[in-house]
Amino acid sequence: MKALGLILGFALARLAFAATLGLGRDEAYTLVVSRQLALSYFDHPPLHQWLAHVSAGVFGETVWARLPFVALFALTGWCIFLLTRELYGDRAAIVGLVALNLAPFFFASAGSWIVPDGPLLAALALAALALSRIFFAAPTGGRAWASWLGAGAAFGLAGLSKYSAALTALGAVGFIASNPAQRRWFRHPAPYVAALVALLIVSPAFVWNAAHGWASFRFQGGRGAPGAGGGAGAVLAMALGEAAYLLPWTFAGLVAAAWRSDERGRFLLWLALPPIVVFTVTPLWGDRGLPHWTMPGWFLLFPLLGRWALASGLNPKRWAWGSALVLGALALAVVTQARFGWIEALAGRNLPDATLESLDWAALRAAPALNPRPAFVATTKWWEAGKVGVALGPDMPIFVFSDDPRGIAFLQNSADFLGRDAVIIAERRRLEAIETVLAPYFGRLDPPQAFSLGRGGRAEVELVLVPAHGLTRAFPVPYPLDRR
Repeated sequence: MKALGLILGFALARLAFAATLGLGRDEAYTLVVSRQLALSYFDHPPLHQWLAHVSAGVFGETVWARLPFVALFALTGWCIFLLTRELYGDRAAIVGLVALNLAPFFFASAGSWIVPDGPLLAALALAALALSRIFFAAPTGGRAWASWLGAGAAFGLAGLSKYSAALTALGAVGFIASNPAQRRWFRHPAPYVAALVALLIVSPAFVWNAAHGWASFRFQGGRGAPGAGGGAGAVLAMALGEAAYLLPWTFAGLVAAAWRSDERGRFLLWLALPPIVVFTVTPLWGDRGLPHWTMPGWFLLFPLLGRWALASGLNPKRWAWGSALVLGALALAVVTQARFGWIEALAGRNLPDATLESLDWAALRAAPALNPRPAFVATTKWWEAGKVGVALGPDMPIFVFSDDPRGIAFLQNSADFLGRDAVIIAERRRLEAIETVLAPYFGRLDPPQAFSLGRGGRAEVELVLVPAHGLTRAFPVPYPLDRR
């Protein structure tokens, strides 16, 4: 009952946070892309887009579309509690559960936002729970088959959320191979059938990619391809980002817990280390990376943190209250900054501000250039298309004129709008480039109209809206489009 009370309390806190913070760029983009149901999508496999499609149909393209994602993390927390309790007991399970929910990334992004991490973590938690029962409860006969099929289905759902789930699945294979007591499973048919179940569940992503030139695989795989790289400094920055996402003392505790793990902990390490190591060191040769790529690995170490905290003599209550105060202060700062921009007001000048991503663009509907409404709108950035698309609603076709239109490219075919009028919307600082590049695609461009989006009485986002008349040719698209 205590665990359920904690899960409910954290879910209510997430609801309050979700209700007071506007949709971010990725969330708005996801809602726009998921308007059309498809076997899969450009950026990620389809599970979170399917969930977003249903949620937007019920709650609208608003912050309330986050509700299913908040509920999903409540399930995730329960699975982590059960996993930790079965491995290390009730007290460790409570500590691990609280620590997980007080980590900023798991409280906010994975715990409530419309992103693929929520479904991914729920599926990985289910997979880890099923595997722990296979490896440490020694099921036989029908119970073994049921556990393996459950693990396969969970890994399939994880793969339907993010391609990186394959790293965790490889970690499970590594644990079996490295542990003599578990190698018997290589001679049992159940794991192979479970793998087939997982592949069957993930198959929509493969079918979609096959029909679109493997566009999604190329995009995600390209991030790890050899390139300029950032060297050791980029790896250090990645690690510092991971510590910030988790809280530095939680990060240190997870590292210490991993270092002092027992046999059951080694099972969790095999699941956790592949994504942590691969994505932390990728900046040595490829994409600079984003700290949240490693979070599915750190997520699976929280049961170890519960065990280590009790064994090390740490005062869990004092640590939890301190973490809660810091998290609460961070959440309050983010929400108030996003709504009022008080940091810039105090500083007297504009500063880099990530919370501008959550600024509501609904005021754009009143822009004179959009009244009367054009046949379609065009932007030059995929994230602008998301914000504009949510602001103007699902009945307004939208295109991205760019070599990186992402999933927006698959919504409509601009060739269907030849001869029609549009409005081009973009940041004011890119006006000259926009007019130069887009002018050949229209019969005429009218003078640009400035439009500002603001908060706290200040203009924060400076846009231009350019009425464009008579589309003369289709916009180029850098991906194969299956128009069948």
